[in-house]
Amino acid sequence: MKKVEKLVKILLIMVMMVAALLFTDLVVLALMVAQTDEGLTTIPLEEISRQLQRTAGEDDNVHYSLSKQGMDIVDRFEGFVFLMEDTGNVVWSYHLPEELPLHYTVRQIVQFTRFYLEDYPVFTRIVEDGVLVVGLPRQTVWKYQLYFRIATVELLSKILPLLLLVNAVLLLLVPVILIRRDAHRREMQRTSWIAGVSHDIRTPLALVIGYADELAHMAERDMEIAARAQRIKQQALRIKTLVTNLNTSNKLAYGMGVWHREKVLLPAILRESICDMLNRDFDEKYDIDVRIEETLESLYVSGDAELIKRLIENLMNNAVGHNPQGCSIKISLTQQHRFLFHKTVLEVSDNGCGVSREQLRAFRFARHSDKLPEHGLGVRLVRQIAMFHHWHVSFCNNPENGFSCKIFIQ
Repeated sequence: MKKVEKLVKILLIMVMMVAALLFTDLVVLALMVAQTDEGLTTIPLEEISRQLQRTAGEDDNVHYSLSKQGMDIVDRFEGFVFLMEDTGNVVWSYHLPEELPLHYTVRQIVQFTRFYLEDYPVFTRIVEDGVLVVGLPRQTVWKYQLYFRIATVELLSKILPLLLLVNAVLLLLVPVILIRRDAHRREMQRTSWIAGVSHDIRTPLALVIGYADELAHMAERDMEIAARAQRIKQQALRIKTLVTNLNTSNKLAYGMGVWHREKVLLPAILRESICDMLNRDFDEKYDIDVRIEETLESLYVSGDAELIKRLIENLMNNAVGHNPQGCSIKISLTQQHRFLFHKTVLEVSDNGCGVSREQLRAFRFARHSDKLPEHGLGVRLVRQIAMFHHWHVSFCNNPENGFSCKIFIQ
């Protein structure tokens, strides 16, 4: 799961980086347009019209000219200017291209005021003596008018932010869903692989245990061979327990198992689990003391009986594994009262050597790691089973000697 979280974080960072880069590109593009456009989209028609000078000649005719400032403006755009009377005749011009006529019909005027004049982008302004036309070189300005209904613009202003939000959500969700689907597929493959290995290893383990048991009975007179056969059987049982724990832990971690929550009698499960342990050639150097309060003899809890058995067996196996010299294992089911509340506590403890601080810290913080531990898989499974039942687990070393695990049930 850590890999999935890491991939999701990387993906989110990439999405934010792409968004930041797009925003930066838009800003840079806007600055470039502002610098290179040089005001072509806003031709200073008013300024040019103010620079148009009128002088009366000796023949009482009006003569037109453009001031030096006006010519500089037109030259900066490499354009041209002409003045057209109401009759359509051109009465004055500056840098007028030779191919343009000196008279325009109403149809031509309507056409070039909206679009182009012989492919020249032109802009018009009504002045006192007619219409002032300012033109620019060909292939320099894209000149078209767009029309929208006000209702359409208002609708777009409401829908566009929603569309952007939906696109952003999809941009985030789709990769996350794909990554989670891939992670789920990997988890299924892992679970199937572990289940397959567990299934395949049961037959040879059963044979090893059976042969070791036969050797132990056949070599009753030879104590050394019997002891070795017994050790082979114990190690085979240990491997079987580890494989079962691994399979169960993996199913609990990824929610692959089929577990049933039902009302079960907890004291009966405790006694049944202990009897199963004792029937497996339990070493006599381990004493088991079971104490159940009389008021809890009829205690029913909601849970899976097989998982609860596995929890108890793992705690007992943990006590045996950490104390090869032998110890006393105490299993108690009590009720603790705190103020107005009471809790049922299942405790499995021993008076052995206990565990180191590093191991105790690993037991307590195992839930923050998704990696399978090299040691303490049984304790990890205890925590997982408790979490499945919504119980709280506490690990500690006894004040005198030994290790203790308390499970707060209610």
